[in-house]
Amino acid sequence: MARPAASPLPENSGLCFLGEPPWHPGVLPARPARTLAAAANPSGRDNHEILRRFVGASPAGRVETWQIDFPPGLTAPEAALYTGPFTRLRSRPPTATAGPFWDNPHRHEALRRALARLDRYCAAPRAGPVPDWDWIGSDQLPADTLLVVARDDDFTAGVLRSSGFAAWWAQFGPGPASPLVVDSFPFPWPPATALSSLTSRQQE
Repeated sequence: MARPAASPLPENSGLCFLGEPPWHPGVLPARPARTLAAAANPSGRDNHEILRRFVGASPAGRVETWQIDFPPGLTAPEAALYTGPFTRLRSRPPTATAGPFWDNPHRHEALRRALARLDRYCAAPRAGPVPDWDWIGSDQLPADTLLVVARDDDFTAGVLRSSGFAAWWAQFGPGPASPLVVDSFPFPWPPATALSSLTSRQQE
């Protein structure tokens, strides 16, 4: 029997995202990432500026790697100031993209803008039978194995961890879950409502 359809709610727009697919030429295990981070550049540039922790989910639990992540729009001379990362990407097999080899084609700009305003965000594995939400620091990029809610307040986290949302996930969450599961969920009040706009009872 087909699951009932769910429709996104306007007040939930921009709240939930899928993480980014890994950009395989730029993905690094922890040890080479530490080596690159510690390497000095003749330009004086710090490689920490273009290395990001990259977190995802697997059946065994959280998966953490690193990713070379140059800002968009850098010219070749600008990117080459980070000698080790630039050389590593140049030696890797190219991806099927028209952009320069140092440019991550999987950047999710809307997601990154939303997370840049936060200290942390809520994320849950997409493939879970029940939502297992956890806090992740906003300095870590989420992989596309995670469903991401761009909020850092305890109220939103509490609603997402409630039995009511778990029942909604079971009823409407396609497998693997998509942002529509959150986009269609009727929160007690719109998620963007300022705390100062709530009644004392609502704040409690």
